[in-house]
This record gives sequence, C-alpha cells and structure tokens, in this order.
Amino acid sequence: MNNPSRLYRWMLLAASLVTIGYLVAAAVRENYLADWQTLQRAYRQQLQAKATDERGRELLKNFRIELKQVSVPALNTVDRCVSCHNGIDDPRMTDAPNPLRVHPGDIVKNHPVDRFGCTVCHHGQGPATNFHDAKADTNDVFWDYPLLRADLTQSSCLSCHDLERLPREQVALLREGMELYREKSCGSCHRIGGRGGSLSLALDNEGAKTRHELVMTNLQPPHTTPRWHLAHFSDPGGVIANTLMRNPTVTKRQALALTVYMLSLWQRDVPASYLSPDKIEEKARALHPAPLSGEQVYRQYCFGCHGDGTYGSWNKAFKRFIPAVRGPGLLAMATPEYLQTNIAKGRPGTQMPAWDAGGLQPAEVTAVVDYVRAAAPPPIPAGAPVARGDAKRGGVLFAQNCQGCHGMGGRAGMAPELANPTFQQAATDGFIVTTIQHGRTATAMPAFQNPAAPALTDAELGDLLAYIRSLGPQPAMQQARLERGQAGGTP
Repeated sequence: MNNPSRLYRWMLLAASLVTIGYLVAAAVRENYLADWQTLQRAYRQQLQAKATDERGRELLKNFRIELKQVSVPALNTVDRCVSCHNGIDDPRMTDAPNPLRVHPGDIVKNHPVDRFGCTVCHHGQGPATNFHDAKADTNDVFWDYPLLRADLTQSSCLSCHDLERLPREQVALLREGMELYREKSCGSCHRIGGRGGSLSLALDNEGAKTRHELVMTNLQPPHTTPRWHLAHFSDPGGVIANTLMRNPTVTKRQALALTVYMLSLWQRDVPASYLSPDKIEEKARALHPAPLSGEQVYRQYCFGCHGDGTYGSWNKAFKRFIPAVRGPGLLAMATPEYLQTNIAKGRPGTQMPAWDAGGLQPAEVTAVVDYVRAAAPPPIPAGAPVARGDAKRGGVLFAQNCQGCHGMGGRAGMAPELANPTFQQAATDGFIVTTIQHGRTATAMPAFQNPAAPALTDAELGDLLAYIRSLGPQPAMQQARLERGQAGGTP
C-alpha cells in the first residue's frame, strides 16, 4: 500500500506555491501597480506632452513617482489626495482627465493645498491611498465623514467665511437652503444660535453628526449623513417613524439645498489664522444681532405651527388645537399685553414655547405682536363688569357647555386650555367674559349671550368666570411654592 503522506506533501507544496504566487502578485500590486502609481505615470506622460515652457520642463525633471501627502497640524489633517490629484494646481491640466485635471475655479489659488489640505473642504479619509477608502461612503469603510459630492462641498465654506461675502455662484445651494429654512419656518421647532423653538433638537452642530448618531433603519445603503438628510427632507415619516416633523413638501433641489445648509452647521474649532476677516466680523455681529421685523419673526418662528394665522386648526401629530392667532375672533378682544405675555411666556404643557427663552429680543416680541394685530378688526366694546360668582355652580355650567371642547378641568381639550398658567396670567376677567358673551368669529366658539337667543344669564356668567379662575394656580398655592423654593425645597 502506498504511503498516503506522499499525496499530502504534494498538496502542501501546491498550496504553498499558490500562496507564494498570491503574495508575489500582491507585492507587485502594492509596490508597482497601485492606483496612485498608475495615475502618477499617466500624469508624467501628460507633463511630457505639455512641457513646452521652462516651468513645465522643470516640473517634469523634478517629478518623482512616490507617495505624496500634505500635513496640516493646525487643522489636524494628513491628506494624501495629492498622490492621485497631481495636476490640482497646474493650469495646463485643464483638459486632462480626472483625477489629473486642475481644480476648477480659483479655489486652490486662494486656498493653497500645502496650507489647507483637501479634507477640510471635501471630507473623506485623507490618509487613504485608493479611491474606495478615500471616499469612505460604504458600510465596509469605518470613517466618520465620507467624501462629499461636488455639489455638497459648499457646505464647508461657512467654517471660515461669511456667506454674504462669498460669490453667489459658488454657494448657490447653501444660500437657497438657508432661505428655505426660514421660509419653511423650521425655527418654529428647531433652535440655532439660541434662537428658535424647543420642540426638537438644536441644530447648531448638525453638520458634525456622523451616521452612527442618526436612525438609518429605513434608509437603504450606503448609510451617510447627506443621504439621510436628503431622504428625511423628502419624507420625514419614512425615515423616522411617528415623527412630529411635518413633511416640508420640497422638490429634489430644495431637499438638496436644505441638506447643504444642515451640513454647514458645524461648530468647528478652526484657528483664527484660517478665518477670513469677514468671518471674524460675522462672529462679532452674531453677539449683538439686529432685531428682525415682526413679519420676519412670524415667518421664521410662528408659521410652522400657526400657518398664516387666519384659521385655527387641529394638529393630529400634536393632538392639539392650534389657535388662529391672526383671526378676527381673537384680535377683536385680545389686548397687546395679552398677546405679548402669551408669546413671551409660552403655554406650559403645550407645544407653544416661551419665546423670551427662545432667543427673541423684547423688541422682536413687540414687533410680532404689532404684526399679528396689523389687520385687527375694531375691538368689541366691553359690557358691564361681571362679578365672580359661585365656582361650584360654575363647574356644573362648564361641564354642560364648555367641557366638550376645552376638556375636563380646562385641560387637554380640542380648544385652548383654560387652566394654562399663562392664559390665567394674561387673560383679564373682562377678556374672559367678553369672549364667552360674544364668542369667537370664524371659530367653533359660540356666543353665549347672543342678543337673539342668550344662553347664559349674567349671574351664570359670573359663576362660570369664578370656576374658570379656580382652574389656575391659586395665590395661596403660589405663595407656598415660593416659600418652598426659598427654603431649598422643591418648588
């Protein structure tokens, strides 16, 4: 019987030869046929064809096929992009194929590669030596900030520049995205620079988020932050289930513009020596912003929930009634002080934030009150004062006539919450009585003392007023809370 070990030795020899063959091929590929080496040979051929002047001949003479990199310690970057993009600053490479072509525009002229590198604007994995790893946009490359598409790179400009001083054609999408953010009233829910609503996340550093911080469950690969934003603006509910964000109903270009703006919101710690003078001026202006007009405030911070404010609506996401803040029914009765208090202090327990804590200046709150009241109808004259009656009898009347809309105890109804502390603070007895007497035009609130068919007597109106007032914080309760707070207890 033949020795079976002889077969095994032949098999081992064959496997070893195959392994050595692969190792030799890998060594050749790594040291002689790498992508960057092949591209550098192609660039050298381009140089030979275009070296018709003294500078070209000098470049050709000194050109070496070697791994090239740019180190910028101030920006914490090491970029080897120039190992493939050899003609990035050579104007003779205008018609050369990519990646040998000169960088478009005058960007490199004003941003020398040896001082700025590449990834500060383009992102991507700078130390990589092949395009797949440098791009880093697939799930098999673990890099926080993949390479940006050409139309997304303008999002990097705000790190060092003031948008208003940049050429409009270079940052067209960024400008459009910023305007759309204001036009779509995204500030109603989101906050930037301390200004905006509190219903959702602040966006000051949105551009710095990595894919690990976003819900990618419903997004097809590759999972990148730009693709997430594009999908989210196109269909918020399709990306995040049960989101409160309304569909902004934008076109593909508008979704792209908003994505560029989101990526630009990055609080980078860029050394002052890299900032343009206009960026330093912008930072100084941001410390003392000029007040917006009332219309600007309303459009940027109110329109998202209230719309144009003419009609009230039921928001099924909030499960709450949104009042018609510019409707004739409210404006015929509400004083400027009432509106000012509601805007400044908000409505605790609802989606209406306190805008004095939302970054609005007192002058801006006054301006938006004036804007809301600009088309106010003549005020309804107040009738004879009504004294508060019996709150217990008023509770029965409330259950019979008001509870269906305003909710039990004036809370969580379809109509505004009467137990809300801001309402109780801002609304005078006369305001409450007049509203009950005359109702609210163009709303479901009826007139309970309609001259043709009065539903409540003055005595019943007094009882109802007493009950409504009993729903708010009582003076004794307020004093007790204050004393507990002064004593170090829970207020």
